[in-house]
Amino acid sequence: MSTGARLQSQMAVWLAAQSLGRVPMGASHGIGYILGTVCGVPHGYTSCVMLPAVLAWSASAASEAQADIARAMERPGEAASVVVGDLIASLGLPRRLSDVGVAPDRFPEIAERAARHPVVRGNVRPVRDPSDVMEILKLAA
Repeated sequence: MSTGARLQSQMAVWLAAQSLGRVPMGASHGIGYILGTVCGVPHGYTSCVMLPAVLAWSASAASEAQADIARAMERPGEAASVVVGDLIASLGLPRRLSDVGVAPDRFPEIAERAARHPVVRGNVRPVRDPSDVMEILKLAA
């Protein structure tokens, strides 16, 4: 990679990261942290697997924002969880926890840890306890 291309890439990452501390991430991101530490799932894959499930679980608390997502992806009126899931599938990326080697017997430990994580606790639909995380994990199974 040339020096100019490397500099452009570094600047792009720096600009993209400027908002990270100002935007709440929610359950998809927080559960992803746990999947990475407990199960060794790469962070990019955790987002592919968890985001559609969290969108589905959180739909009642974010209907307007999720409608915006579907419209932006030129599929107005469809569930954002389906639209985003279809995009992920079209890219050939993993869609289910089983695709990344996470078996259901790991769900209780993941749920316990994730329910306490501050990023998960910041989800638009509040995550009250491990049973809420279990519901999300089952949607991603």
